[in-house]
Amino acid sequence: PTRRSSDLTSLVPDITTWAATVQAVVTAIRNAGATNQLILLPGDNFTSAEDFVNNGSLDALVAVENPDGTTTGLIFDVHKYLDSDNSGTHVECVSNGIDEAYAPLADALRSISRQALLSETGGGNTDSCLQDVCAQNDYLNENSDVYLGYVGWAAGAFWDDYELTLVPTQNGDSWTDKPLMKCFAR
Repeated sequence: PTRRSSDLTSLVPDITTWAATVQAVVTAIRNAGATNQLILLPGDNFTSAEDFVNNGSLDALVAVENPDGTTTGLIFDVHKYLDSDNSGTHVECVSNGIDEAYAPLADALRSISRQALLSETGGGNTDSCLQDVCAQNDYLNENSDVYLGYVGWAAGAFWDDYELTLVPTQNGDSWTDKPLMKCFAR
């Protein structure tokens, strides 16, 4: 039988349970001796940057701390695609995400003196995405006090027909970047 997304709801812990799990993991990592490394704290709903403030992820994860009571090195992990349904499955972008995701999250992060990393983002190699992904990355760079950076999702060379590929193409001995790479090479 085909599984519907509504069937998966029972497999996802509520955000309070998830935050307790994240706390246990942070404590175990720090107690194992990794005291200076950054640890990314992912939220609910595919850790969507657009929903991070409103779905309870930020409220629940803000309580996660190191065993010594500090939050040093604990970075919120967010994702955002700029296509019509935030899925990263469409080649056209419809927004740069600033007003609906990044500005509200930046304000919230500043109010609690915390930071986030956009660990998954992307778009198609289209004019709409060149405009929106570049604008997104420029905004994140301009707000580097709360955004540590961004990572472009590309799937890898094994997936030749992937919609959001960033894998360069080879022609003889030379390689040519995909157009969207200019947004990540700033």
